[in-house]
Amino acid sequence: MMTQPNTRLLVLLLLLLALAGLSACAPSGASDDSVAPTAAIPFLGGTPAPTAADPTAPSAAADVAAPSPTETDANGIPVGFTAEGRPYRGQLDAPVTMEAFSDFQCPYCGTFSEQTLTALLAGQIAAGEVVFIFHDFPLSSIHPQASAAANAARCAGEEGAAAYWAMHDRLFATIDAWANDGAADVFRAYAADIGLDGAAFDACLTEERYAADIAADQALGLSRGVDSTPSFFVNGQLIAGAYPLETFNQAFAAVQAGETVAAAEPSAPQAPAVAPTPATIVMDNIAAERGDAAAPVTIVEYTDYQCPYCVRHAVETFPTILTEMIDTGRVRYVIKDFPLDSIHPQARAAAVAARCAGEQDAYWPMHDALFAQQAEWSGQDATLNAIFAAMAAELGLDGDAFAACLGDGRYDAAIQANQDEGFALGVNGTPAFFIDGFPISGAQPFDLFDYAVGLAEAGTLADAYVQTAPQATATPAGPVEVDTSGAFSIGAADAPVVMVEFTDFQCPYCSRHFVETFPQIRADYIDTGQVRYVFMDFPLTSIHPQATLAAEAARCAGDQDAYLEMHHALFDRQGEWSGRADAGEVFVGFAGELGLDEASFAQCLSSGQYTAAVQADLEQGISLGINGTPAFFLNGNFISGAQSFSVFQEAIERLLAES
Repeated sequence: MMTQPNTRLLVLLLLLLALAGLSACAPSGASDDSVAPTAAIPFLGGTPAPTAADPTAPSAAADVAAPSPTETDANGIPVGFTAEGRPYRGQLDAPVTMEAFSDFQCPYCGTFSEQTLTALLAGQIAAGEVVFIFHDFPLSSIHPQASAAANAARCAGEEGAAAYWAMHDRLFATIDAWANDGAADVFRAYAADIGLDGAAFDACLTEERYAADIAADQALGLSRGVDSTPSFFVNGQLIAGAYPLETFNQAFAAVQAGETVAAAEPSAPQAPAVAPTPATIVMDNIAAERGDAAAPVTIVEYTDYQCPYCVRHAVETFPTILTEMIDTGRVRYVIKDFPLDSIHPQARAAAVAARCAGEQDAYWPMHDALFAQQAEWSGQDATLNAIFAAMAAELGLDGDAFAACLGDGRYDAAIQANQDEGFALGVNGTPAFFIDGFPISGAQPFDLFDYAVGLAEAGTLADAYVQTAPQATATPAGPVEVDTSGAFSIGAADAPVVMVEFTDFQCPYCSRHFVETFPQIRADYIDTGQVRYVFMDFPLTSIHPQATLAAEAARCAGDQDAYLEMHHALFDRQGEWSGRADAGEVFVGFAGELGLDEASFAQCLSSGQYTAAVQADLEQGISLGINGTPAFFLNGNFISGAQSFSVFQEAIERLLAES
C-alpha cells in the first residue's frame, strides 16, 4: 500500500529534485545589480513556500543561546558557532539576523561573498546591527565539488570559528582553483596556508566527516522554501538571489519596522507545466538484479563500492527495500556500476570483484561483503586482489576461477559502458537511482523510496517532476536578431525556422538535450527541410573549465569538415574529458579516431585559433540575456533549458503556421 503523503516526504523529494532536476547551468557573468536566476524546482502537491514569510516569525535555525564568542576573524569581527554548530559572524544579539543558504561552488554565491558580504562586514556586521549565519546548500548535480568544499570548511572549523571563516573566504575567492578533479589537494594546501593541523584536517576531509550535517542543512533549507543559491532569511523572511547591498539594507530597515519584505517580481510569466520524459535505461549489461523481472516498478542503482554514501544506502536502506519491495514483488532492483575513479581509485576493481563473484552465483554476498568491509580494502592497491581473494574464500568460492576472472579484464568494457551510460543520463555522484526512469539522487531514507515507488505504482510519479517550462516568448520585447555568421549549421539554408542553440560542451544538461531531444528535432524538422539548426558556443568556464577548449576543438574539427562528428563525440564521451587537465590531448585522440589530420588539428587547438570566435559567441549570448545552458532562439524567440521535445515541437509548429 502506498503511504499517504506528508510534509517531510515532500520536502525530501523536493530536495532530490532540486539536486537532480535543474534544467540549466548558471554562469558567473551576471551583473552586480541582478538577481541570480532561481532554478525551477518541481513541486509535489500543494503550494510552494512563499518567498516572504510572516515578519514576526522567528528564524527556524538561528540559535541565540550560544555562548558569547571569544574569537575574531581577520577583519576583527566576532565569530563563533551557534549552539547547533552553525558558523556566524557578528553579535548574536544583533537586531537583525541574516541567514545564508549557500553553495561554495556557486558563482553567484562567490559574488555575494566577495562583494556584498565584504561590505556588510565593514558596515552593519561590524557595527553590531546584523549577525550573519551560514548554512550549507550544495547543488551537487551541477556543482560536484560543492559538498566537499562545505566539508573542508567545517573541517577547518574544528580548529575554531576564525579558521572556519578563513577557509570560507578562501574557497569563495578561488572557486576556479578547486572546481574540478584534485579539489582535495587544493583544500589541503589552503589548510596549510591557514596554519591548520594538516593530519587532523586530512583525516576529517578523507572521511567526509560532516556529510550528515551538510545534508541536514539542505533539508532545513528545503523545509523553509529554499530552492536556489544563494538564498537568505532576514529575520525569518526569505530573499532569494545575489542582490546588491542596497537591497539588503532596505530589507534590514523593513524587518526592523515590522514590515514584510516584498517578494521579487518574476522575470517572466510562468508557462504551463510540462512533465518530463523518463530516462531510457538499457537493461542489458547490468551488474546484477533482484526481484521479479515482471515487477510493476524498476529501480536502477548506479553505485560505487568505495563510496561511503553507497555504504549508508546498502546498510541502512536497502535491507528494508529488499523485504518491503523486492521480496513482495513490488520492485525489480537493478545494479549498475559507476566507479568515481578520481576519488575512489579502488572502486572499479571492487566492481570487477562483485561481477566475478556473480559468475559463481555470489554477486549479492560479495556486494554485501564489499560494503561491510570497505575500510579494509579501500586504499589498498598492493594487496587489493589478495583481500578480494580472501573475501571470496570466506564465501566459499572457487579461488582459481575467481582469481582468473579478476585478472583477465573480462568486465572492463561492461563497467565502462555502465559508467558512460550514467554520465549520459546526468549521473555525477553516487548512489544515484532511477525509479521507472525518474531520478533520485543520494543515500535517501526508505520512506522516500516508499513514497516514490507508491507514486510509480499509481502511475503518477511523473507528476512529481513537473516543472515550469518557458514558452517561446520573445526576449526582451520581441524577436531578437542573432548574428550567426561563421557558425556551423545543419538543415536547409532557406528553412522557414532557424533554431540557434547556445551550448556548453561540458554542461550535463546540454548533453541531455543532445542525447534525448536533438535526435527527434533532427528527424522531424531538420532532415525534412523545416528547420535550420545553428550551433553557437556559451562556455560556462567558472564551473566548466574545459568547455572553451572543447568548443575550440569542435571548430578545429570543422576545418576538416568534421564539426558535427566532433560535436557528437564531445557529448557522447563527456565523462572521458570533463574535469581533466589534459583534455586537449583527449580531443586530439578523438580527432585521430575520426580520421582527421591529428597534426593539423593539434596545431589549430594549441594556437588558440578559435578562442576569439568562441568568446564572441559568449559575449553575444550574454548581450541577448542568456544566463544558462542550453539556451535556444527560434526565429529570435527565446527558450531556456533542456526542455522536452514537446516544448520545442509546439514552438516550431506555431512558427511554421505563421510562416
